[in-house]
Amino acid sequence: MASVTYKNQPAINKTKGNVPLAGNSHVYTVSKKLWHDNIEDVLQGLFIGTTLHVCCGKSQLGDVRLDHDPDNHPDIICDASNMKAIVEDNQFDTVLCDPPYNGKFQWNHDLLSELPRVASQRIIFQHWFILRIIGLIKAQEKFQLIDVLVWQPKTYFGRVNVISVFDRIIDVD
Repeated sequence: MASVTYKNQPAINKTKGNVPLAGNSHVYTVSKKLWHDNIEDVLQGLFIGTTLHVCCGKSQLGDVRLDHDPDNHPDIICDASNMKAIVEDNQFDTVLCDPPYNGKFQWNHDLLSELPRVASQRIIFQHWFILRIIGLIKAQEKFQLIDVLVWQPKTYFGRVNVISVFDRIIDVD
């Protein structure tokens, strides 16, 4: 019989062993890559052209890696919710984002506004939910959901990870 452990569950350490049922009230830092190599293979297969990996953490995916934590050794160190001074509009063909699950409401809103600004063709977003829109209402006019992939990590908690893929809508004039 297999045993269940809390290994690699950073919230468990922060909450002293209690299951973190209080949503995003427990702020913590993930100290290692939490997705498997086969998930990275799937994600790489979705990339178009040059790729910016926003909130990259320990993952090495993407041509350019962006994270707020210098300990992750990203190419760009900045707050993903405000990349305007560093990343130009439409600078990357694909933007991959796996944001922290404990971001505050305004931070999340600002992040979602930045993704369609810097992506010229595709946005790949991983979280435990499917986004209804990317960023502001204006972004819905520029990007549409084309695919949803779901995978379940080998963790004690039952949340799945949802990969939403959005492509730029091509204007037909």
